[in-house]
Amino acid sequence: MSLPRVSVVIPVYNAEATLRRALDSIRNQTLPPFEVICVDDGSLDGSVSLAEHYDTAGAFVLRVVKQPCNAGAAAARNRGLDLAAGEVVAFLDADDIWSPDKLGRQLHAMHNQGLDLIGGHSGVIAQKIPAFVLESASQPLTTRVVGLVPAMLSNPFHTSSVLVRRDARVRFPDNGQLSEDYALWLQLIAAGWRCAHHSQQLSFMYKPAFGSSGLSAQLWRMQRGELAALGAVGRRGHRGALALALPVSCLKFGVRLLRTWLR
Repeated sequence: MSLPRVSVVIPVYNAEATLRRALDSIRNQTLPPFEVICVDDGSLDGSVSLAEHYDTAGAFVLRVVKQPCNAGAAAARNRGLDLAAGEVVAFLDADDIWSPDKLGRQLHAMHNQGLDLIGGHSGVIAQKIPAFVLESASQPLTTRVVGLVPAMLSNPFHTSSVLVRRDARVRFPDNGQLSEDYALWLQLIAAGWRCAHHSQQLSFMYKPAFGSSGLSAQLWRMQRGELAALGAVGRRGHRGALALALPVSCLKFGVRLLRTWLR
């Protein structure tokens, strides 16, 4: 069975402390990608030097691209998408990691099920990938195709989990809003793309706890971005779904904010 080539896009900004860990998780894939594109977004630390001198051990081609100025993660990912040569594209944030079987299991599911996009939720870890994740590597992914209304009620994909067919329409809204990834997933689902969620965790992030400094302000920005993403879909003829999704979104935001204030 011939599987498509994978390009991995990593937006990089002052990620010297975590980038090697992310690249190591790609190098350790049981089915490595064709190429990795690190898009530096105006870093002031040693991120560029680290990427340029990273030893891939022949696992993939590593390309390092520099943005002329800091323009944000959406612009960096779009630059990587413009340069990608693989038939499918995966995204990995510079402070996240993958389990070793991530690309292999997703590629087989995408091929066998005729999917345009596949992804899931990322686990939150402190040090290393949990043993139960590695023990389940031989099992097939449990997937479900995501409809528009469920997607509008809850974001089905964390960016570092996503593998998507390369297409000119796969571009993150670059408007300064947060939740630009969610806006893209909704656009693709609304356009009829076959997008599937898998229940297994194959990507992992190191995330600060609720109550961390500045998190309340970040939640406000994320909520504004989410509302903009939902509104964009509603304006394209899905007003009924929007009417259902808006109160749910506001309720979830209130719960997150309350949890932040109570900690």
